[in-house]
Amino acid sequence: MGKQLALLFASHGISVIIWNHTMQLSFASELNRLATIQSRLGLINKEQIGTITERVRYTNDIALMSECDLILEAVKEDKTVKSVVLKQLDLVAKVAKVIATDTSTLSITELASYIETPKRFLGVHFFNPPMAMRLVEVIKGELTSEESLAFVLQILGEIDKQPVVLPETPGFVVNRLLFPMINEAVFLLSEGVSNAKTIDSCMRMGANHPMGPLELADLIGLDVCLSILETLVYETGDGKYRPAPLLKKYVRAGKLGKKAGVGFYTYRVRS
Repeated sequence: MGKQLALLFASHGISVIIWNHTMQLSFASELNRLATIQSRLGLINKEQIGTITERVRYTNDIALMSECDLILEAVKEDKTVKSVVLKQLDLVAKVAKVIATDTSTLSITELASYIETPKRFLGVHFFNPPMAMRLVEVIKGELTSEESLAFVLQILGEIDKQPVVLPETPGFVVNRLLFPMINEAVFLLSEGVSNAKTIDSCMRMGANHPMGPLELADLIGLDVCLSILETLVYETGDGKYRPAPLLKKYVRAGKLGKKAGVGFYTYRVRS
């Protein structure tokens, strides 16, 4: 998601610094490959790929984040991991107008407690793939300032996204609706009601969904799906979000979906 977001902002003329705790030697080739894919989909101009990728600087030196006026954290959907990164960012990002998180479920107010100025913190939830999906959920924490909100809305307008401003609530809107459907599809599969292909076909043809729930789960990552469902159970106390045992079993077996080469379907993993 970090690479995709960097490419999204860069494609709209915005200079980007992307930080990772370790240097990935293949980053430049990966970014170019991603840009080429987006050009084939008609999302960016092929002739502009070089200009766009030149706007992205990659580093493992978090101190360079001090140059940014907007910082968007998009690390693993794990509260502990995010808290460590946010604390590090807060030490160097003294001039940033906004520090935001791309969390899909976690509490914005709780994450804001890891920085000294929670008024400049909010949630900016992009959907995958962010180049194609126009919706962005913008979530205010209890202490988020109107100035921080206005700045983020301005930036989202510049990159042609459609923001929806929401109060903090578990799962926001999309995931609150989406993940119970994915979970129920896993229950149907585990109960032997039908196979994965048929379940997905039913939702594509019967509900006009562009992708079936099990296909979508594989794309998102089964570990991410499990984490989101567990967070919904914890935050709401409602057992209707209880993850299907088969989902837990797959995650424990390392069958995480497309990124692992196997989930509810089998994929070719690019070397």
